[in-house]
Amino acid sequence: MSISNSSDAFIHTLCEQMQNSTAFDINTRDNSNIKRGLRNADGTGVMVGCTKIGSVQGYAIIDGEKTPMEGRLIYRGYDINQLIAGFTRENRFGFEEIAYLLLLGRLPNAEEYAEFRQLLSDNMSLPSGFTEDMILEAPSSNIMNKLARSVLALYSYDENPDAIDLTNMMRQSIQLVARFPMIVAHAYAAKVHYFDGGSLILHWPEPEFSIAENILHSIRPDSK
Repeated sequence: MSISNSSDAFIHTLCEQMQNSTAFDINTRDNSNIKRGLRNADGTGVMVGCTKIGSVQGYAIIDGEKTPMEGRLIYRGYDINQLIAGFTRENRFGFEEIAYLLLLGRLPNAEEYAEFRQLLSDNMSLPSGFTEDMILEAPSSNIMNKLARSVLALYSYDENPDAIDLTNMMRQSIQLVARFPMIVAHAYAAKVHYFDGGSLILHWPEPEFSIAENILHSIRPDSK
């Protein structure tokens, strides 16, 4: 499946943003003795490295004592629990925003969110014949197994599968993120039919729905 010129331009913009958000000052790393990968400067291995991307907190120091606490995940400076609370409080879906955060290292503004959501919607449909050939003809009782095999199979449908430049890898990442829900939904429908004895009911994605809405739309027999 080819990508339109407008989508291609937006992907290039995302790549530039990604390069900015993931840039690292080499001098700061060296002066702070921050490890590169899991190696010292002389190439010897280390037990642990440093990262600015994520932090997991499982305990607090209270009166000098290590005290267990409810787990807390900080990603790119965002408290995941607070993100979820915001989605819940405002009664909105968060799939697209979290996908943007994982790809670009920050949350999108309103304009970026709208463009990114449209980009995912444009790439949500599976290649022609994919559901019939890769999912229905070879169903699995394990949805994750089917998802993994489907990702490998998409190599054969990719117009440029081997290029490792940032633009192409961003395109592939976006297409995978957009297609995962449909693969999972159709794999679930195949499991219900071939392994659980239920009817085979498939729903195609609706362009105006969010990713979360399309997941529910696709796996529910009444599509609601």
